[in-house]
Amino acid sequence: MIMAGKKATIRDVAQLAGVSYGTVSRYLNGNTHVSTAAAERIAKAIEAAQYTPNQAARSLAQQRTQTIALVIQVESNETLIQSSVSEAMASANQTIGDADYQMVTLIANTEASTRRIAQLVNSDFADGYLLFSLSEDDALAEAFLNTDNPVVVSEVSNHGEWQFPIVDFTNTDGQRQITEYLLRKGRERLAYICGPGYSPSAVNRLKGFQQAMGERFDENKVYYSDDWEMTSGEMAAVAFQPMLGELDGIVCANDDIAIGVINQLTRFGYRVPDDIAVTGFDDSPLAVLSNPKITTVRQDSRLHGRTMAELVLSMMKGTKVERGYVKLLPTSIVERQSA
Repeated sequence: MIMAGKKATIRDVAQLAGVSYGTVSRYLNGNTHVSTAAAERIAKAIEAAQYTPNQAARSLAQQRTQTIALVIQVESNETLIQSSVSEAMASANQTIGDADYQMVTLIANTEASTRRIAQLVNSDFADGYLLFSLSEDDALAEAFLNTDNPVVVSEVSNHGEWQFPIVDFTNTDGQRQITEYLLRKGRERLAYICGPGYSPSAVNRLKGFQQAMGERFDENKVYYSDDWEMTSGEMAAVAFQPMLGELDGIVCANDDIAIGVINQLTRFGYRVPDDIAVTGFDDSPLAVLSNPKITTVRQDSRLHGRTMAELVLSMMKGTKVERGYVKLLPTSIVERQSA
């Protein structure tokens, strides 16, 4: 309630309209990223409060933070140094810097960091957001539903409430194609090592393997990793040990996992690819350092980061992007020695 004789402020208008301070500020400055419903409530609140903008404050409010936040959720700090992540981040940073903005990286790896990042988002910390590897069921994801600033997501997921623009790779197609590649080479007794269940990319790649295998798909020959690391590949090979004599190929959700599998198979006395073929995904630098070099699915991670950054910058300039927009970047098979 506004006291008699007291001049109404933006915060008074925000409270009356039931929106954030930042949303009112954007409305007053003609920013396009304010929903129609919110704009109507703000207009009514301005009239009810008899609010008159302070021109000096309005001038200050028109200055953007010149900041774009890249928010990444990690279960393991090793994720940050994986080439698919580090290259995308570096490319996004370059693109954002060239546009005279500063990219700030926010890492959500604990419950406390998740709460802090959600608070920053709710306070309109940045002019735009790039979301990498957010879980579909994580509380952090919900914070972005309340921001009017542009948001771009890195992975196709089943989170129907989001409806943010997405830039991703053809994960399902890529994994299906490399599985079909093995089948054409006569490798039909295949097992699969899936990435962590919280990752939409892991889920989508598993779908590709299932599609290629069809009726031959066997849930008992799928290992679900806790992360994307080499140790998960080693653990999977140990779990598969009783059936290794029956397998002639193992399809892995990424290159790090594939390297772990190869290392463990070698310890067990199996030859790759003579006894068991192994494939990866990402075409990371490690794929060519492995012995043998890994047959894998290539994705251009630098293109991923650049495309996401270009899209969020375009949206910040007022470009309208339809709900549910998805841009899928191509993948391709790189043939080497492991399969």
